[in-house]
Amino acid sequence: MAMTLDRTRPLFIRLLLLVLIVLVPPVAWVTIDAMAEFSQGLIPEMDKKAETIGRDLEASIERAVNFGIPLDKLEGMGEFFSPVLAANPEIRYLAVTDRKGNVLFMQGIDKASIESFYTSADFGEVDHAHKSILGPFIDMAQPLVTKAGRVGQVHVGTDQDYVRERLMEIAIDLAVVTLVALLIAVEILLFVVTFNITGPMRVVGTVIDKVRRGDFGFMAGVTSDDEVGRFVHGFNGAIRYADTLFRRLEAYLDEVKSAHFDPGVVEQVRDIESRVKFLFRFARTGQPETVNEHQATDIRLPLFLFVFAEEISRSFMPLYIRDLYAPIPGLSPEMVIGLPIALFMLVIALASPSAAMLANRVGARRVFLIGLVPATIGFVMSALAMSVYDLILWRMATALGYAFITMACQGYIAQVSHQQKRAQGLGVYVGAVLTASVCGTGFGGVLAERVGYRTTFWVAAILTIVTAVLIYRLLDSAQPNAETAAPRKREFLRLLRNWRFSVLVAFAAIPSKIALTGFLFFLVPLTLSQNPNIDLGDMARIMMAYPISVVLMSPLVARFADHVGWKAGLVAVGGLIGGAALVLPFFWEPVVVIPVSIWLLGISQGLSASPQLAMIPDLCWTECRIMGQTNVLAFLRLAERVGSFAGPLLAACFIPAYGYNGAIIALGVVVAGLASVFALLSFAYHAGPHIETEWGE
Repeated sequence: MAMTLDRTRPLFIRLLLLVLIVLVPPVAWVTIDAMAEFSQGLIPEMDKKAETIGRDLEASIERAVNFGIPLDKLEGMGEFFSPVLAANPEIRYLAVTDRKGNVLFMQGIDKASIESFYTSADFGEVDHAHKSILGPFIDMAQPLVTKAGRVGQVHVGTDQDYVRERLMEIAIDLAVVTLVALLIAVEILLFVVTFNITGPMRVVGTVIDKVRRGDFGFMAGVTSDDEVGRFVHGFNGAIRYADTLFRRLEAYLDEVKSAHFDPGVVEQVRDIESRVKFLFRFARTGQPETVNEHQATDIRLPLFLFVFAEEISRSFMPLYIRDLYAPIPGLSPEMVIGLPIALFMLVIALASPSAAMLANRVGARRVFLIGLVPATIGFVMSALAMSVYDLILWRMATALGYAFITMACQGYIAQVSHQQKRAQGLGVYVGAVLTASVCGTGFGGVLAERVGYRTTFWVAAILTIVTAVLIYRLLDSAQPNAETAAPRKREFLRLLRNWRFSVLVAFAAIPSKIALTGFLFFLVPLTLSQNPNIDLGDMARIMMAYPISVVLMSPLVARFADHVGWKAGLVAVGGLIGGAALVLPFFWEPVVVIPVSIWLLGISQGLSASPQLAMIPDLCWTECRIMGQTNVLAFLRLAERVGSFAGPLLAACFIPAYGYNGAIIALGVVVAGLASVFALLSFAYHAGPHIETEWGE
């Protein structure tokens, strides 16, 4: 069975289509109308700004000329213009011309590209600000008038395409925010439908199935006051009424048996009583037992909101760390930047086993709420961090909360899902995490670009508080019991002695995480930030390609793997594609090829993630029987965190020697090399017995 199956997927798709039909047309109409009005209002404002800047420059230059300095002999004009250009990105150039239009000073572009326009234009008699279209530029000319008369003009040039580019950026940001809003709306709708409609009706279906077999000892445990709740209350009332009628019949039969003198009649009454009790079963206590069905979807929305909160800092985290940089003795600047990301992953790896055991002992609800405390504190204090030292501490606190929350969710899903539906429950977890990754990455970049890094962390903290309220209100304090006890360390060591499992971890799972954290989380933001034409919103949109490609690939690959059975081959191909994706900057410019590399990395992870999980029952069937399949899968996830920890540090080691571009290539060589080893060893997976005697026991 595919490990990413999810019985909520068809409902998710139908709700997504509904939201698209209902929300997208009005949002698109309002956006287009607003953009048209914005465009009409922006051009006059830009003209006013250019005129104001020209007037300020004119006043300063006229003052210098009035002191007796000839216009063409002014010194330091480049240094005078540079701060103005730096502070106003929409201004492409500043220039000073004489009365005939000859360029005396120009900053921003090569004067040869525009001087012909000036000499052919007649600015000699202009005594006020004059707007002209000069090739690709909008030129605002301001006359220079001194005591001796008009001596020249000051020119402020803006790009004609600037408005169009800004409108396009705004439109793209609106599209990203709309996509995020749609997905959030679908998640909320999915939760509302499953929690208030399909879940209760499934419980009713369970009770009806029992009633159909003559068992009236149960009723549906639904307490809501909506339409579904009123239906369930009526249904439960019918069961209680049937139970009351049975009690009356039982009392009447007892009265007949004790009061009638005819033995034949008493015997007939006893036959009737036996027949009724044979055909129908009622609660012995006189009160039908309440049926409450826990589902994996109960925890999907809180999990989605928390992962969303964590992912909104994904696109800018290395840049935020770089802004807070403080030297750490013995570490390079790149290593310091990578350290908070690596330690975040390390804390998750170290805390996850304890969190899983605690979830088994005290219940997922309590562990989830416990994890929200350090997570919320971590987000708040990350927003207030003053140096990289305290940021490391607060990111570790967030990681502790992340470990507790994710283990609580996985433990809850394992507890509420029957063995044959465990894969569907896992699909709920994977679906929520991937959807939150798409939303958080895109929204976080747009938000950070508009309001800054620190405000984004405050938003994350608010989302964790909302998550806490949901968990407290929605999950029962009494949780279902764990099916299996947590395995002991000796059993984990025996699992590592299975060479097939160890090869899968060392040469497939760990390299994929090295590529993910070292390349996508660490190197991509740093590399893209070197390009002045790429802002935070652009970075976020580029990084969104990874979760989107994983979302698209995973279900297709899962079905293909189940149909063909070529799981090890898919893992090997995925690893090789991931390594090749990181080597691409060797052949093309990073700015051009990085989006392609991210897409290929997502395809790589989509190819290998599901088959990795699906291989476990075949490779470790003995361990799954002894430890439980859930525990074996949990240990696989724990072991691959080694790659998550090593990725940023390994990339940071490569940067001083090879630069950002070379570090990506070097990381790709490492990943491709490890994946090649797995590809070669995978051919031996089906050779030899899969039993404990293979290890010498």
